[in-house]
Amino acid sequence: MGRPTHYSTELATRCQRLIDRLIDQVEHDAILSQEFRGPLRTTFLLAMSTPMIVLPMERLYKPVINKAGVADDTPIDPMVKSRVQAVFDGRAFRDTPLFEDDQWAYIAETQSFPVADPWPSPVFDELDRPESKAAASAAPMVDIVGCLRNALAHGGVAYLDDRGRQSDDATAMLGFASRPDGKRSALRLLRVSTDAYQRFLALWSGWLADAGVETVLTHDGPGWFQSEEVE
Repeated sequence: MGRPTHYSTELATRCQRLIDRLIDQVEHDAILSQEFRGPLRTTFLLAMSTPMIVLPMERLYKPVINKAGVADDTPIDPMVKSRVQAVFDGRAFRDTPLFEDDQWAYIAETQSFPVADPWPSPVFDELDRPESKAAASAAPMVDIVGCLRNALAHGGVAYLDDRGRQSDDATAMLGFASRPDGKRSALRLLRVSTDAYQRFLALWSGWLADAGVETVLTHDGPGWFQSEEVE
């Protein structure tokens, strides 16, 4: 494998290509499904999405806000840096090319609980409310992706069924938990269907790679068309 020049964009692209090529195989692997009481699609998506989201947030977003860590990819491509600034500079999630309506639920702050234990029922009840979907739509883009980044990096992930609850039923949704601005007594929570999360990863990697397209999202899902680059 050739060494990436721009880790933030190229690793995301490579992981997305693996998703595109292998997701159906993972979904229908009878041997793995028997061994693990179901297909490993969710596990595969989480494994791929961790570097897809964590690396760009560390190597692109943090340098843009002058909070650089051990690596900085912004000097490699000024256009990528400008796109990151444009999308993360106070824009609501709904105003970015990465948003899909009616798929995300968000709680900006709730009382902390042990995330590795069963999540409290009132948390799921709140995530069910229309206000939580509206909160996801209106939340700053950096809060949404920041919640994903921290949850993936620190293990704040829960497998949920098609009702958005923790059970022995097949996984149909994912819950992400992280601390808002380092508050030890609080958590912020994000919930999304596994299907929508897979679509988000495709949008995310495409936006990072700047393939010359922008996204229009309808009730049928993402549709692609030629457009000017995101400003």
